[in-house]
Amino acid sequence: MQNRQMAECLGVSTRKVDMITFAIGSGFAGVAGCALTLLGAIGPTIGTNYIIDAFMVVVVGGVGALFGAVAGAFGIGIFNTVFEYVTSASIGKVLIFLLIIAFLQWRPSGLVVSRSRSLD
Repeated sequence: MQNRQMAECLGVSTRKVDMITFAIGSGFAGVAGCALTLLGAIGPTIGTNYIIDAFMVVVVGGVGALFGAVAGAFGIGIFNTVFEYVTSASIGKVLIFLLIIAFLQWRPSGLVVSRSRSLD
C-alpha cells in the first residue's frame, strides 16, 4: 500500500491484492446493504440515518484501526443507551456529541493510534 514498486520487487502480486481487497470490500458492502434493508424501507436515502454515527465511530476509534472502531462502536453504543435511559433520545445524542468532542480534545488521534514512519 505504501510502496507498490518495492512490494512487486519482493514478489507480491499487487494486482491480485487489489482484486482481493476490492472483492472483500464489495462483499462487506453487500452484506451491509442486505442488513439495512431489514431495518426499514428501501430507497435512495436508506443509509443517511447511520452515516453520522458511523463517522463518529471511525473518528473515535482511530482512522484505519479495526480494533479501535469496534471499541469505539461499543463505547458510543453503551453511552448512548445510558444517556437515552437517563434523558430523552435527542438530549442523549447531544450528550454523546459533547462527550466525543471532549474525548477528541484529549486524544485527537482516537483510541488506537496507527504508528508509521513520517517526517513530522
